[in-house]
Amino acid sequence: MKLSSFTVNTLTLAISLAGTLTAFSVSAQTAGAPLETTKVAVIDGAKYSFSKIIDAQGEVKTQILNPDGKVISEREVPRAKTEKFDPRVVKWVKEMLSQGNYSATLSVDIALNVGVNLQVPVETGFGEIRNGETASGVVNGRELGAKELNQYGDASAETLRKLQREANLQRSATVQRWAEANKLLDAKGVREALARGEEGLTASLTADTLARLMESNDTMIAGVEPTPKFKDDINAAMNATNITNWALPFSATRGDGIGIYMTESGCADESRITNYDRLAGAETNHSRNVGAIIRSVSPNSFLYCRGSAVLPNDSDLDGVGGNDPIYITTRSNGDASSNNYGTTDRNWDNYSYNNSLAMFNSAGNSGTTTGSISTPGKGLNIVAVGNYNDATSGINSGSSFTDPNIGNDKPELSGPGTNITAGGFTMTGTSMSCPHAAAFTADMMSSSTYLKYRPYLAKAKMLAGATDSITGGFDKVGLGGIDFLSAQYSGYWAWWSGSNGSWSTFDKNDGSSDGYVTTRVYISSGFKKARVALAWMNRGSYTYDNRNDAHAIGMDLDMRVYAPNGSLVGGSYSWDNSFEYVNFTPSQSGYYTVKINRFANRDTSSALRMGLYTNYYN
Repeated sequence: MKLSSFTVNTLTLAISLAGTLTAFSVSAQTAGAPLETTKVAVIDGAKYSFSKIIDAQGEVKTQILNPDGKVISEREVPRAKTEKFDPRVVKWVKEMLSQGNYSATLSVDIALNVGVNLQVPVETGFGEIRNGETASGVVNGRELGAKELNQYGDASAETLRKLQREANLQRSATVQRWAEANKLLDAKGVREALARGEEGLTASLTADTLARLMESNDTMIAGVEPTPKFKDDINAAMNATNITNWALPFSATRGDGIGIYMTESGCADESRITNYDRLAGAETNHSRNVGAIIRSVSPNSFLYCRGSAVLPNDSDLDGVGGNDPIYITTRSNGDASSNNYGTTDRNWDNYSYNNSLAMFNSAGNSGTTTGSISTPGKGLNIVAVGNYNDATSGINSGSSFTDPNIGNDKPELSGPGTNITAGGFTMTGTSMSCPHAAAFTADMMSSSTYLKYRPYLAKAKMLAGATDSITGGFDKVGLGGIDFLSAQYSGYWAWWSGSNGSWSTFDKNDGSSDGYVTTRVYISSGFKKARVALAWMNRGSYTYDNRNDAHAIGMDLDMRVYAPNGSLVGGSYSWDNSFEYVNFTPSQSGYYTVKINRFANRDTSSALRMGLYTNYYN
């Protein structure tokens, strides 16, 4: 993980090398000197340097240097060479064919260019939380009371789900036609993938079939990789995250009306957990522990579980058997054998993007070895959760932290995951911290229904509220330990959603067409600290197609915060993250101005969906 934000006069430096060698450095800003954020990307063996140079008012200029140190334009940066078929697949096919073993099978993930985009209604919303409750809000220019706002949240969730369902049916039909044309419909795993509405397939294919696909030059195929070998990432904790004292005593923050989807190798028996439907899968001790954590942290939410570490079926999302719809997924399972962003990461990123789900994945337990983040936790839309010991408030040494090859910071935050007793077992790992974070989100969502199908706003709120100080360093901890009191008690929220071109509308609506989307929030100097967090969605298809290029992220936003007197208090200018954040001390009472700019809009097929949360706390 790399430092991507700064506060004027206060700066901590962290540098990390990951994947294709992505480095990030920050030089201190003093006496009006510019601050510079630089990353080095290696493209087909050649080093290119990218710098954002920020002046004292937060304005940004860029500079790109080629391997010879010459300043070049963005257009002069070459695209990386990427093979559609993973070398491991090609090698296996050649070996099987040379042996005459044409019917041998290999399980592969096939990423497909489906070409169905989600239609996103143009919306803006903002409001305040006081004393743990939504005070009021403004949606699309109309002021709503707390009750009306939650009614709007429920109604808009139904509208968004209808649009998502229609798009999923189109994707499934497109993928099915492709599978039929290639005589793959009866291959193992294909029909199950179709039921999930994915932008690809996981299937067991013969060497002969794979050879035929390799020779086809089919433009529908974005990539083919071996299916990863996934494995599970194996009352004081709830005190540490303030769930016990600040969520469970109140009826509105116990997860009512929120469906959580859990997946890993197995699923606990239905007799073990209340408000629970085991959709598929055999019981494991691990699943009993994970399921019990979810039920303890969010007692009134409805839990679904499907084994084999798979995405929900599209029909699951509306709720099964008349129970609550699914808004959140949690997966305590993954593959940490590589730092590369692969087809599974693409698939889960796309699923979050297409279905507007808040999705959490265990960061992994390879902290003492490679440190690799577990797939699909490498995704830009997936929150990877690290594991800290609530008895010591220190990060567990086994918690994974090495950033993926696409350069994004992981994990984003941490939760208690050491010596967690639940479901009759005591276990340690990010498997335990991940469901805690997911259930924590359900408690927030049941109180603030406008978080439904707005994972970008839920993520911003989680990041802004992850203020518990955990030792171990930013690299391993992320922004901090999750804290319900901090996230839920006092704050200001805002969201913007629409088509890619809606940026100009939001820019104009704030009073001036200056390239910035601007909002203001009143903060009293009586608060000792403040954190502003911004999060937004990206298409996994674009990230995957550009995974070896200088910039894999489709949309790059930057953020800066100004005090009531107009002075810059801090800014965040990362190159590769789908979030930004600024910490500062509100030394003046008054309206603080947050300005967001779209530094790069590389993926013009991506909708614009961003959420902002300002947390002021003591």
